[in-house]
Amino acid sequence: MIQKAYKFRIYPNKTQKVLLSKTFGCVRFAWNQWVENFNKKEDKVFKNTTALRQEFEWMKEVSYGAIQQKERDFQEFKNQFFNSSRKKKLGRPSFKSQRNKQSNRLF
Repeated sequence: MIQKAYKFRIYPNKTQKVLLSKTFGCVRFAWNQWVENFNKKEDKVFKNTTALRQEFEWMKEVSYGAIQQKERDFQEFKNQFFNSSRKKKLGRPSFKSQRNKQSNRLF
């Protein structure tokens, strides 16, 4: 199976920049919520994308697909973290910061 990936350089206008920064912020917030719940010792309640969007109204301003893809990424991380046949064990997930490279995947 051959997989292809494309990277695009975009030059957004002002309104698109605002929407992109909101999207990056919402995706980062959702990831940090899931990491916080993952690292808790008690009362681990994982909220899915729909529950997060209902709880935080401002998350409805961005694409549902962007947050949903990050949820899939987190589920894949959890599967790999608890995989007993994995040769190299994964460490705990880290929180995402605004200062790091901002990126987003969509399928």
